[in-house]
Amino acid sequence: MTRMGAMPAAEVRVLGPVEVVGVDGPIRLAAKQARLLVALVVARGHARDVDELVEATWDGAPPASARKLVQVYVSQLRKALPSAVDIATVDSGYYLVLEPGVLDAERFERLLGECVSARADGNAALASSLADRALALWRGRAFGELAYEDFARAESERLEELRLVALEERLGALLALGRHDEVLGEALGLADEQQFRQRPHELAMLALYRAGRQADALEHYAAVRARFDQELGLEPGSALRELQRRILLQDPELDLSADSVSVGALPVSPNPLVGRTRELDELRSLLDRRESRLIVLTGAGGSGKTRLALEAARDSTGTFANGTVFVELAPLRDPDLVVQTIAKALELAIDPTEEPLAALAAGLAPQELLLVVDNAEHVRTAAPAFAELVARAPRLTLLVTSRAVLHVSGERVFPVTPLAEDDAVELFVQRARLLDPDFERTPENDVDTREICARVDCLPLAIELAAARIRTLTTRALRERLDARLRLLTGGPRDLPARQQTLRETIDWSVGLLDESARAVFARLAVFPAGATLDAAEAVCGAEVETLAALVDDHLLRREDAFGEPRFGMLETVREYALELLGADRPRVELAMVSYFVDLTDRVENEERLSLETLSELDPEIDNLRAALTAAERNGAADLRLGLAGNTWRYHWARGSAAEGIAEIEKALAATDGLVTSAGARALQGGSGLAWTLGDLARAKQLAGEAIRVASQTGSKWEEVSANTVLGIAANEEGDRDTARQHHLRSLELAVELGLEPA
Repeated sequence: MTRMGAMPAAEVRVLGPVEVVGVDGPIRLAAKQARLLVALVVARGHARDVDELVEATWDGAPPASARKLVQVYVSQLRKALPSAVDIATVDSGYYLVLEPGVLDAERFERLLGECVSARADGNAALASSLADRALALWRGRAFGELAYEDFARAESERLEELRLVALEERLGALLALGRHDEVLGEALGLADEQQFRQRPHELAMLALYRAGRQADALEHYAAVRARFDQELGLEPGSALRELQRRILLQDPELDLSADSVSVGALPVSPNPLVGRTRELDELRSLLDRRESRLIVLTGAGGSGKTRLALEAARDSTGTFANGTVFVELAPLRDPDLVVQTIAKALELAIDPTEEPLAALAAGLAPQELLLVVDNAEHVRTAAPAFAELVARAPRLTLLVTSRAVLHVSGERVFPVTPLAEDDAVELFVQRARLLDPDFERTPENDVDTREICARVDCLPLAIELAAARIRTLTTRALRERLDARLRLLTGGPRDLPARQQTLRETIDWSVGLLDESARAVFARLAVFPAGATLDAAEAVCGAEVETLAALVDDHLLRREDAFGEPRFGMLETVREYALELLGADRPRVELAMVSYFVDLTDRVENEERLSLETLSELDPEIDNLRAALTAAERNGAADLRLGLAGNTWRYHWARGSAAEGIAEIEKALAATDGLVTSAGARALQGGSGLAWTLGDLARAKQLAGEAIRVASQTGSKWEEVSANTVLGIAANEEGDRDTARQHHLRSLELAVELGLEPA
């Protein structure tokens, strides 16, 4: 099957004047060869006997030698046709053999069928796109000047009927997308052209109604009804009559349908992309042709993979009916969370009882979507999921950035090399001007600028870090300082990755310009993979606003906004360096971060009116919470780990990540070796609720029973209330009404003691 978007190596075109196109362009056919070819095409794979071909070739006045001449014409036509087209011989005559996708009429019918299916599935955007592609194949009446010949007329009329269906499907899809103003003129024109075809009148009336022209819609119906009565002696069909009735009643269901487009907003850079013209052209071509649906941009850290991917995706968004979605994987450390992260970016809810990858693939299958997946190298063991997704979702294209080749089926590796020297210099000059408007490129500083770019291997991130100092240093001073630093670091192993040989030097040089206090804050902030709020930066890292501003100014931090509050994060390559800089102080800072999140989640959990809105405060912190749990485990802080796992059970329940929540709770419980604490009671009770959510009644009952035992010893009555409730629900689901009643009564008794229920 010819892949969507890719042109076949050869074409037989009948949706207009008959043409044959080979790899070298159009193939000239004599008039009788064209008639013979059309006679074989309209047979649609069935054999035509020689007498039928004689009649078609000579149009009723064949010479005496016609049967022999047909054999000659067939032989000549075989030689003229490209290899994707053949004429096979059978006892009674001949039939046409075409590779899939060669005949434009076949492609048109396939696209139309997919369009109808997409509309039925509620994907109006894809239906509109498919209809556009189908109609773009038409160049005139089917079979051109041969359309009215006896041997071609029926097939021509059939295709023309399908063309009208495609026009109607396109207009219907556009109406479902809310583009009635765009549709109105075309729908009215089609209705005027096809006066006794009812579907165009339905579309025209609906477009008029949605445009706020109810009276005009009713007047249109009246005119149609009069015409049908006068010229056909018939009433309009039931669908048209029903639409008129609903318009009279102003039926709310006639308003814009719920068909929607799955479009995720791509991050937008404030600065134009410098260079990369060749790479962009190649990527656009790959994305448009759909020949590769798993494209992996690989290269050194800081080479501009993400920037290039986003630019290419933005340019190609219009060719994907359901748009683009951006998925950031950098904060993840657990490959098992990749599928869940993609589903979250797509706002696709996955039933916890379903296998996540299968559920995600099923959700993506009906969509024509471009998925940009960023920073996949550190979760490479999850890469087979990418290949599985493109295999199960035939219209999905993945554009992945990774510092390493993923080595999965179907992967198209797209290397991202350093910038060309002239582009690197242009990037440096642009960034320097943003920081110092007085900076000008001159013949005097051009040599220094080129040397700076060469010294950092023309890597975009390294160039931006260097340009960040242009307000305080001249290009000569910058080059000399950078030169000294590079000489100092040239003794390292040459087999280190490129990221460590280049960006490490650039980042080290930039950090070397910080004072001791700023350097310490910079290193400590690295423990937050998802960035830190101002409060977290102050509490854990001892940061001050002025220090954070300086780090942002030096491009060592980047500031983002979440819930109206600033967050301070790092590029992953910078964060890797900062973690190494943190060194022996890392355990202390990590434990401070864990304590901070224990306190934060405890406050959220104990809100007087806990709600989804309150829990949403943890959304930006989810990757930090995962890192905190890992840090607590690594540093032997079992009590903190248990407290954090227990405090977040309700968040995982609300966000549909119960499996992750209970896994963390069980690991934390195992590490405490039966320690009886209020934190343990909360973790056990929360784990029981998550187990019930997942349908594991046995585990839910076991954890709830343990929760009651620990809660009764620690005086944690709220946890005892909840655990009894879980046991009551589980017993009820198992049909044990007496046990269920006992637990619910105990739960009510404790709630009264806590003042949660009236006595």
